[in-house]
Amino acid sequence: METLLEVIKSNKKINHIFQNCPYKILSHMELVHIKAKKFSLAQGNCYDSVYIIVSGKLKIFVSEENGRQILLDIYKEGNFIGEQEAYLNAPYSASIESITDCLMIKIPNIYFLEWVGLDSHFNELLLQSLCEQMYELTNRAAKYSLATVKEQVIATIFDLHESHQIIEKKLLVESVSATPRSVYRVLNELEQLSLIQIEPKLISISDENKLLFEGKKI
Repeated sequence: METLLEVIKSNKKINHIFQNCPYKILSHMELVHIKAKKFSLAQGNCYDSVYIIVSGKLKIFVSEENGRQILLDIYKEGNFIGEQEAYLNAPYSASIESITDCLMIKIPNIYFLEWVGLDSHFNELLLQSLCEQMYELTNRAAKYSLATVKEQVIATIFDLHESHQIIEKKLLVESVSATPRSVYRVLNELEQLSLIQIEPKLISISDENKLLFEGKKI
């Protein structure tokens, strides 16, 4: 079993985050091994720790009153979980669930905030991370408000393909601001055009160039 220091030393991105971390902060952290679908943090609840993802992927989503989920992002290596809520001392604004097996570093909120105050390098990285999140959410909001269902579906196929490689049908449906029926109608249309292939749980791209062109000509 790897130790915390071994994990930090062996991962370039994680090592960069921790390069100036004071030992008294580091001593309060722990490694957390998570199985796929077995880790979740619920929207509206308060938690006492921040997490840094070392490996694996987690989905960030909000839930509507009818139970439908809307995917906001997929977090992976180097992303933070719970940093905004720790800083604001507020409930989680979205839910988190592990998609794959994950390795994360768990930091109690009190020591996370102390680290922010002591380490200017970490402070800068955190600010950059928050700006990237805001930028991504702004682009996603524009996509939801201005794009057609077909444009959203095609854009999301490429987004998931780039970040996740395997395109899960359930994840794609959750990512589009439309009813599942409307999303499946578009998917069936794209399959009939031989642009994608639909399996029971997965979607694969059959012709990337033609699919991209189909999205641009709308």
